[in-house]
Amino acid sequence: MQPSFAELSEEPATKFLPPLDQPIVDEAVLTPTQLAWRRDGVVILPRFLPGSLMDAYSERRATLSVPGGWASPTPYLDVPELRELALYPPLMAQMQALISEPMILHLCLTGWISTERGWHQDDYLNPPFVNSWYAAVWMALDDIHPDSGPFEYVPGSHRWPLMRGDKVRAHMPWRQAMRPHWPQVSESFVVPAIDAEIRRRDAEVRQFIANRGDALIWHGRLLHRGSKPNKPGMLRKSLICHYSGINHRDDMPMRGCDASGQLYAIIKQPSTLRRALSTIKHRFVG
Repeated sequence: MQPSFAELSEEPATKFLPPLDQPIVDEAVLTPTQLAWRRDGVVILPRFLPGSLMDAYSERRATLSVPGGWASPTPYLDVPELRELALYPPLMAQMQALISEPMILHLCLTGWISTERGWHQDDYLNPPFVNSWYAAVWMALDDIHPDSGPFEYVPGSHRWPLMRGDKVRAHMPWRQAMRPHWPQVSESFVVPAIDAEIRRRDAEVRQFIANRGDALIWHGRLLHRGSKPNKPGMLRKSLICHYSGINHRDDMPMRGCDASGQLYAIIKQPSTLRRALSTIKHRFVG
């Protein structure tokens, strides 16, 4: 029998969660974006990204002949145009206002087609101590067509229980659970469990049909997916970046700083492991 969402998740202790995730918050002092974050687990920033940064990155990205983008999960280390866009100071300030501490960049997905990744929360791929001190951003580099496989999410699902990696791996054979590709294997029962939970709660599913320059910030516990395109292979020009609170990633001690003072993790992987992780990240995150 396949596990239920309840069997794959738990209610984390509130003392470990960010301020806006606490049960009791004085909402009268919150900004509109903080209220949206607390209510929906999503903040949408229309026409937010500057054209100069998007154009510089898009020109560099267009030199690649593969729709999946760079093989590395950390291309920001080698592509300054990507790093400047991902660390755009007003964007970093928006996330800091939501998470309540400065953020560090540590993962980018550079594909220009849908990931087609099924329903998931990001936090179950993190170490357990991260506990939602985490955010990801979907950046539209062009107008996004509804047939291209848009980003989809369940508003308010960041208040549902938190999936845990150890609970997911407990339902897998030991050898598979210990390998880097375990998220790929677990999708066979994680996605059905979430599908059933969405139906049980009669929850709303929304699509992000973005315009060029729009940015969507989402919570680490938000249920989301890259939907299947109606026209396979149709371009969906975007950049997806993942960040964590700087005080909650002791596992990322090596850090760089750009000219504006924004931080990024310096992660070097052996070539074989890097290729394996890249396959997982491009298919199973964001």
